[in-house]
Amino acid sequence: MSDVPVANRPVTVERDIPVDYDLGNLALFDSNMLDVEAMKGDETAKESHLAARARDSAQLLINQILAQPVVTGGRTGGDSRTNDGVFVRLPDTIYQLPREKPVPTPKPLTKWEKFAKQKGITKERNSGNLVFDEATGEWVKKWGYKGKNQDSPWLVEVDKNGETVDEGQAKKHKREAKPPPSLLKTSKPTKRK
Repeated sequence: MSDVPVANRPVTVERDIPVDYDLGNLALFDSNMLDVEAMKGDETAKESHLAARARDSAQLLINQILAQPVVTGGRTGGDSRTNDGVFVRLPDTIYQLPREKPVPTPKPLTKWEKFAKQKGITKERNSGNLVFDEATGEWVKKWGYKGKNQDSPWLVEVDKNGETVDEGQAKKHKREAKPPPSLLKTSKPTKRK
């Protein structure tokens, strides 16, 4: 099959012994024997034989992957609003592959963490600066400019009739309550001789 150009090779590949697939790990295990005659030849024949076997094995793996259920739309499979492309849902892994590095050990507690655990001290998490205002149906700040704490003033001026007075009227009432400046100035007492 090495004499056929790569572009013209068939997508169906036949093997004497069926191969094992682990699609969860995207792996294929081929127990078929290599061609002894091709392996005894020169380096170019050996390389071309190994390249052809690798191409056929990759083609078998791709055929199995494309036979799996297809998911269209989002990556999660249920979101039809996003069109990220076409995805294949792979089955669970069959073989557990070993880790490259050992499982990390948990970090030892610091002196403060040991003390806090012993005394039952917990770290309070900041719940954020925003709260939901049910009256307006929006998220507003807890405090500060246009904050939740400024919904109602803590002191309201009331006029003689018991009605609330807005700020403009309050300033006007304060000005009216003060005597005019001309009355506040008194003449200097004169000294008698």
